[in-house]
Amino acid sequence: MIFESLICKNFIRGANNLSDKTTVSLGTALDIVHASGLKERLAAALEKKPHIVLISDKVERADTAGLQLIYAFKKEVEASQKRMSWKKPSDALLQASDSLGLTAALGLIE
Repeated sequence: MIFESLICKNFIRGANNLSDKTTVSLGTALDIVHASGLKERLAAALEKKPHIVLISDKVERADTAGLQLIYAFKKEVEASQKRMSWKKPSDALLQASDSLGLTAALGLIE
């Protein structure tokens, strides 16, 4: 029984490591100018591991096109039965998503 408990704990701990995650940095601008390049990186990430982490601590500005891209990506992730999460969303990202009413839809709040 103790052995089974140790195996379960190690399995759970292993599920939380970075080996099952792919990270994508959103850079400083989540906008129409950078949308094409970001779309390619997001598509590549979708082909990799089951959990995609969007690193967004450096985002200084975000516009409607950039946030629409992330929303469409989130829907693709869900359709692929994968998972997307955020790491350190910046204040600028949170403000832009809030002003467009997309905070919940983008998964920025739970």
